[in-house]
Amino acid sequence: MRTPVQLSDEISPLRKVVVHQPGDEIVRMTHWDLERLLFDDLLSPAETAREHQLMTQILSDAGAEVVEITTLLADALTRAPIAALEQLVHRICDLAGVGELSPKLARWPSDALARGLVCGIHWADVPEVPPSLARIRAGIFDSRDMALSPLPNLMFMRDPCIAIYDRLVVSRMATAARAREALLAAFALEWSEHGIAGELSFADTHTMPESHSGLEGGDVLVLSPEVIMIGCSERSQPQTIEFLARDVLFPSFPKLERVYVVMLPQQRSMMHLDTVLTQVDVGLFLGHAPLLRRSLAAGGAGVVCLAPGRTPQLREQQSVLDVLRESFGADTKLVPCGGEDPLHQEREQWTDGANAICLAPGKIILYSRNVRTIEALAELGFEHARVSVVQEPEHRAELVHAGMAAERTVFGFSGSELSRGRGGGRCLTMPLRREVRSC
Repeated sequence: MRTPVQLSDEISPLRKVVVHQPGDEIVRMTHWDLERLLFDDLLSPAETAREHQLMTQILSDAGAEVVEITTLLADALTRAPIAALEQLVHRICDLAGVGELSPKLARWPSDALARGLVCGIHWADVPEVPPSLARIRAGIFDSRDMALSPLPNLMFMRDPCIAIYDRLVVSRMATAARAREALLAAFALEWSEHGIAGELSFADTHTMPESHSGLEGGDVLVLSPEVIMIGCSERSQPQTIEFLARDVLFPSFPKLERVYVVMLPQQRSMMHLDTVLTQVDVGLFLGHAPLLRRSLAAGGAGVVCLAPGRTPQLREQQSVLDVLRESFGADTKLVPCGGEDPLHQEREQWTDGANAICLAPGKIILYSRNVRTIEALAELGFEHARVSVVQEPEHRAELVHAGMAAERTVFGFSGSELSRGRGGGRCLTMPLRREVRSC
């Protein structure tokens, strides 16, 4: 059954979410690929998969339907009109500079094609295609002889598509290494029997000027029907954000009053807004305090307000926390990632201590390695339910059920390998549906 997109905030009970279990695309990386594929280190494939399965079980035990993107993709490749399939394969091959592969790949069985488009395709897999100059040169410098590179970043499902209210916005990935991800995610969610029922904005790239590049899901926080916050980061560009707000969001959603744009430093450690800020309960946010408690004038992040029919307004004297209080009340609080110690604030922001995914108000998933952040949450009544890969599944399910019944819980899970990929629980999940909470 197709799912209506329903996401009006960041904290209502999570009911359907898309993930990607890391697999052979991780195995096919070497240290020569790290910079090009946006990783800082090689991950252990088996341990990464175990940690991801652990997170997936927490999501499921908490009441969410968890859907694997490659399952959707294989189904979509079977069900889509042949013209749509051929267009997808053609665009992917063109992006990779291997257009000669397109007619052959379009005839592959759907399961094999889905796997190849995610895990990569060797030239040997398509022996009937004659060698090109590009293939010969690539073979000289890389013995793996890959026609299509793997997509190790696909496990960070938050970025390729963005659920905003009743629609899905297809991202414009900022780097060539991730460009294919948005095409695959949009195709899977549009054509699979278990995809979405609703509009895909920007599914056709011609709806935006080519100069407007860069819009990724980790930068978009849908805080309420009236307020959205977007990070203007190294991955999401100001022209694209303004275009999205002016031409799509404000005309489509009359209740939307403000889009706050947070001007983030051009740093890998802060590549998306959700690396420094996520919501964890009603009126409660988790974030990197040095950046969010100070105004631009005092050395913090700059905030620009976009509103219907108005020019962008720089709030030079207001911090991110100030504008959150403006929207959600003066008692709105920021839990400092890493606690109040500046040393641990920096350390735990790097290990995704600010990147929580909300299962329901006051019920969040976080890496257990962020000890000081969990201690700071405990001061506000969060119980720590530590979930580990060494526990039996039945015991883990009991811990999750007990935690969901408590007033506030942080599910700390072992994610030492996942965290080395530079993304936490929010990065690893693409929510499609949350319950509508009664106010």
